[in-house]
Amino acid sequence: MIFREAGNEGSPAVLLIHGMLCTAEDSLSYGKYLAEDHFVICPTLDGHGEDKYDLISAHDEAVKIVAYLKEKDINSVSLLQGCSMGAEVALSVLKECERNGITVEKAFFDGGPFFDFHPLFRKFMEAVFTSLISRIEESHDSEVIVSHPFVRFVGGKKADAFRPLMEKVAEGKQHYTQSSVKGMVETCYHCQLPVLDRETQKRCMFFFSREEPARKSRKRLKKAYPDALYTSINGHPHCGLMINKPESYSKMLRSYMMLDCSK
Repeated sequence: MIFREAGNEGSPAVLLIHGMLCTAEDSLSYGKYLAEDHFVICPTLDGHGEDKYDLISAHDEAVKIVAYLKEKDINSVSLLQGCSMGAEVALSVLKECERNGITVEKAFFDGGPFFDFHPLFRKFMEAVFTSLISRIEESHDSEVIVSHPFVRFVGGKKADAFRPLMEKVAEGKQHYTQSSVKGMVETCYHCQLPVLDRETQKRCMFFFSREEPARKSRKRLKKAYPDALYTSINGHPHCGLMINKPESYSKMLRSYMMLDCSK
């Protein structure tokens, strides 16, 4: 796992976790606006960087991230944020921080597909992800990538909003192993929701676009975490605000950090 940092190491820590096919650089696109008064930490998840490790599970990633926090002697995180698949990793990080005595003041989960689907469906999605990644590795053309059926399904009528992100993905020329592809599927579609006490739930916000498929996992989330906060946005596809308006997105995160969730 590779980590990027921004800001003063003595400032309150913020941990930002990217989504599938992205890297720490994508988190820094909005994280840099928080670095003025925070120590921003952005991991590149296994299977997505140049460290040659495969992505196995959200828990495995969480253990590595928390170990890094402990190495940096960080015992409090002002904001833990994760988007898409990274939101599920962030949920595991939240629980792992709890186990290790690290305080998470606020957690923000953006567009996480918090589903637990049947193994046959996960096998089907492994074939879908393999097809998408083959297209990425063979074409390195953002137009071709955006036209993939899975991208069109996730983005709906606003799939073209993914173009800036897919341009970066195409330029990166990253190779994804089949083991990592399977790990992505398991992370996205075999999500085990950890038990969180009422006070921890109050410090969690689950954020979705009203037009994204991942929003259908809200019912499952609300059953597990009835005391968490839930909010939605119009006019953007999956993680679209983060991708296309990073400064506005950072301001939203700042506002959430200032919110009193004690009531």
